Amino acid sequence: MIFEKNYQLLVQEGHLTMSSLLGGLNSLRRANIDDAHRGLFYSGLFELATGFERLMKIVVLLEHKIENQLKNPTNNQLKGFGHNILELYTTCEKLASKYQLSNDMKLNEVQNEMLIVLSDFAKGSRYYNLDELTSKNKNKDPVGQWLSVIEYHIWGLRNDIREKLQDDALKYGDVNNWQQNLNGEWISGCDFYYLFQATEKASYHVNWSIVSLLYPFYHLLRIQVLRLHKMQDALPEKIPDEVPFMYEFFPFFLTSKSKVLRKKRWVWGK
Repeated sequence: MIFEKNYQLLVQEGHLTMSSLLGGLNSLRRANIDDAHRGLFYSGLFELATGFERLMKIVVLLEHKIENQLKNPTNNQLKGFGHNILELYTTCEKLASKYQLSNDMKLNEVQNEMLIVLSDFAKGSRYYNLDELTSKNKNKDPVGQWLSVIEYHIWGLRNDIREKLQDDALKYGDVNNWQQNLNGEWISGCDFYYLFQATEKASYHVNWSIVSLLYPFYHLLRIQVLRLHKMQDALPEKIPDEVPFMYEFFPFFLTSKSKVLRKKRWVWGK
């Protein structure tokens, strides 16, 4: 039956989106500026861009079903958004206002910057390295862009923590051993040591900015699903459930700040 197929496809999309977002949180939690962990910035951005786009397209799809007697949008209607994560977020923000969730969707400065980086990445900057090599690049370096996100969170660390990191860098960093930062800039070994340690500390706060950005989507999906179930129950003929409880794929959106700031690994259900 078509309803059973719709249900299964949405379940599969839920698993894919959940895995992408958890993978992105894990990658960015472990990413750092040294050679062993630098590549995790790319995988983290790739997974998060995929997860955010698919999450918001689920919201758009469910809203279309609400407004069109349970009918799915056409392929062209959904593809019309392309990979523009910023446009998708604006659309979801309008829906949140409709369901009295608009206050939860207000972005702070760094969250807005995060969405810009993810949107640029999804639209083309994921090919930055190859495009730069072939002299046909129109995009910014995504990891260089992400450096501003890291620096924002480093400055958000407590003063005593930053002071200790600075003292440690002076003790253990090699001033004469020059290293390349994420944006290609050469910095002293002392500065590199500080930035490495500070990035590790700040990564928990980066993840909190992401999780708090995702938080309202749990409630938005819940409202949409319950409304669709109510619409389905009102049909004259009983049919199998067409829409799974999509919000149940994303309980980690509700993780408290205190837990996020201690969480070293993101696993579904834990």
